[in-house]
Amino acid sequence: MSEEEAAAFLSSVPLLAGRSDADLVELARRLRQRTVSEGDVLWKQGDAARELVFVVTGALTASLPLPGGRTVEIGRAGAGDVLGEIGVLEGGEHTMTVEAIERSTLLALSRHDVAALLARPDASSFELKRRLAVQFTARLRNQYAQVALTLGGGEPPAAVGTPAELERHGPPDSRYLTRMALFHDFDPVALWSFLTSGTYGMCPSGQALLTEGTPSPACYLTVNGAVEKVLIRGDRRVRVSLAGPGIAFGYESVIDGLPSPVTAITRERTLVLAIARENFAELFQREDAIARVFLDLLLRELVATLRITLRPHARLAASI
Repeated sequence: MSEEEAAAFLSSVPLLAGRSDADLVELARRLRQRTVSEGDVLWKQGDAARELVFVVTGALTASLPLPGGRTVEIGRAGAGDVLGEIGVLEGGEHTMTVEAIERSTLLALSRHDVAALLARPDASSFELKRRLAVQFTARLRNQYAQVALTLGGGEPPAAVGTPAELERHGPPDSRYLTRMALFHDFDPVALWSFLTSGTYGMCPSGQALLTEGTPSPACYLTVNGAVEKVLIRGDRRVRVSLAGPGIAFGYESVIDGLPSPVTAITRERTLVLAIARENFAELFQREDAIARVFLDLLLRELVATLRITLRPHARLAASI
């Protein structure tokens, strides 16, 4: 495949939509073409993530290993899809095993080149981060849906009720917030502007801040305490993640406008920062230092949640 052909293909990839022709040609020069046969394994879960791949032709499957040599399929990818972004963004390990289920042509982009794209000081890096956030949200919803199926399917109970009202609370000591590990790498001024973009509220233990099937009123950041994100079907319940201090939740519904895919219940008396939908939308579309902090935090949280959600998925699948 020539550089011109690669650039033409990249223009059809949803993740890269809207990039200039010059950007796509520059990106095409950095790609490495690979052809794999049916049954070839691109990488296994736990392998070091050195690249992501764009699927030009063919089909691949992503799966998790289970005890006894079994596997559970998480999803499939075809032409125009991208695989390996989570491990590449984290600079860690691949979350799933990826195998070709037919002869496939791929274009690989190294982890270092991905990092350079995201660090560019122009509008393209902001747009790429927004598109990644939307893509990861869709993938997270799919993982939640598959976990729910292992609980027996059906609808979530209506008895959880409407989201709890927050008791207004003053902002915490700034020194406490900036000591959180999540915030260590960010510019202090831009970070503080982000941390004052919403309102602080206290919620008693055992209250639902989000209810599956209803829109989230805000994106929340746990400041103190803990919030459990759960899926409930009948008398079965599974915790898909825990939002402790410095962890966000409720962003899925605010990103894509769909109902919340989970129920979020306070495990103890909890202080949260609530960023209302309209404030979230403004931060999401801005292109300045504050928005960069916001989008980086959002991507970190989405990537971490995608990893965490695979654990109950694999555990429940293994029990079937």
